[in-house]
Order: sequence, then structure tokens, then C-alpha cells
Amino acid sequence: MRALKRPEGINVVPLIDVVLVLLAIVLTISTFVASGAIKLDLPKAASAQTHPSQKIEIALNENGEMYWNGTIVSQAQLVTNISGLNAQSSVSVRGDKKAFFNDFIFILDNLKLKKIEKISIITQRDS
Repeated sequence: MRALKRPEGINVVPLIDVVLVLLAIVLTISTFVASGAIKLDLPKAASAQTHPSQKIEIALNENGEMYWNGTIVSQAQLVTNISGLNAQSSVSVRGDKKAFFNDFIFILDNLKLKKIEKISIITQRDS
């Protein structure tokens, strides 16, 4: 009787299949969208959910203008308004999809410096 020959390598085909499936899932889930009352051209996302509007809303349009609850403010005024919040405050952030990423990070950074953790990013449902 002959002994069965053991395979000498690792079969990587199942590993590649799993990696490709995970990549497809990540790419499908990672879309983002935004929406709001100030005229913005917002991106769309299939994962967007409907939430009741919150009292504090910061918006950013494609020209870099910032709005605090619908009123246009400068960066200095925005920092002053954020400094008046406490750590338990809830803030909604809306940004035009053509807005500068640097301005969006400026807003989030100032909220984080004030230790505000309840931040929601408003998006538009992709239908």
C-alpha cells in the first residue's frame, strides 16, 4: 500500500476569494452622502438613515462659507460658538460634496477640542 503524498504548499485560492469578497463589502458600504436646507449639492449614500433634526447645526457650502443654525458665520465666530457648548451637546454637520475637506476638518477638530463626541454628519439617502 502506498502512502498518500502530502501537499507541499499552502493553497491560496480560498484566501484570495475571501479577500475579494471583503473588498467588495468594504467598497459597497463605504459611500457617504449629505443633505440640508441651505442650498448644497450633496453626495448620495445607500446607507443614509433618517434622524430627527438637532438643535445645533453647522453647514459648509462649496465656497467655504460656514453656517451656524442657518446663519452665516466666520471661522472666528464659529470657534466662539463652539466654545460656548458643553461636552454633552449634540451637533449636526452638513457639508457640500464640493466643499474643501480642510474646512470640514477645521469644524470637526474644533468640536473634538471641546470634547464634543455627539457629532452627526447629515447625508442624503441614495434612492
